[in-house]
This record gives sequence, structure tokens and C-alpha cells, in this order.
Amino acid sequence: MQSRWSRFDELPLADFYAMLHLRQSVLIVEQASPYPDLDGRDPEALHLALYDGETTAPVGYARIFGPDPATGTTSFGRLAVAPAWRGKALGRRLVAECLGRLAREWPEHDVLISAQLYLEDFYGSFGLHRVSDIYDDVGIDHIDMRLKRG
Repeated sequence: MQSRWSRFDELPLADFYAMLHLRQSVLIVEQASPYPDLDGRDPEALHLALYDGETTAPVGYARIFGPDPATGTTSFGRLAVAPAWRGKALGRRLVAECLGRLAREWPEHDVLISAQLYLEDFYGSFGLHRVSDIYDDVGIDHIDMRLKRG
């Protein structure tokens, strides 16, 4: 399994299209959650794609962000694993790589994410803790979770 980090302006068009296809098929179609995935934030993100070495399309994806001026926190999101690759701990690998990159780039900043409620224990296993009440985000229960740094 190969990890590939890219800035938006470094991404070949075909690679970015494949990442968007994975995000759309998992996060919108599979979860039946019609939300505006193209939120205008991809140009400021660092993009992580996992490749199996045999296909040109990514089998896993996530994006991270540096410190938000309003909160001072970093974040990650849009985690997606292709259905055929589930059960192989790729979700754990994505989160671990995101947290590792955030720690290297911005070690003094907390991490704040919006998580689907059913994933609270999963993210909790990485040290994130719930910091909000449950809220509806396009028909799916979410919570905010934070990882304290330093």
C-alpha cells in the first residue's frame, strides 16, 4: 500500500478526479447524504491518497488543514475507503497518517474534527474526545471531537 500526499496545485487532474469520485461514491451516494462535497476548501488542503500498487484509482482518501484562524486548530476530514478495501484497517491508517502529518507540520495546534456519531469510539482510540452535543449535519448525527496537543 502506497501513501501519496499532494497539495492541490500539485495534483494531476486525473488523480484529483479519481479522489473526488471516491469521495462522492462513499460519502454522498453510499451514505445517502446529499451535501455539497465541493466546499471550496480543496485548494487549501493537503490531500492523502492510498494506492494498492495495482490500480490507478485511490482505495483510500483524506484531506487535512492547517490552523484555522478562528479556532487555532488543525483538522482532517473527508475520509473514504473504497468498499472492496474495507476490513483491512485502511481507515485507521488514514487517521494515523493525518494525525502524524498534522503533528509534524503544526505540533502546537490542537486537532478539531466533525465526526459522525457512530465513529466516536473509533476516533476516541486515537485520543480525540467529544467536545460538543450531537448535531445534525445533512441528515447524519455528528459531534465535534478534539485532540489536545502539547
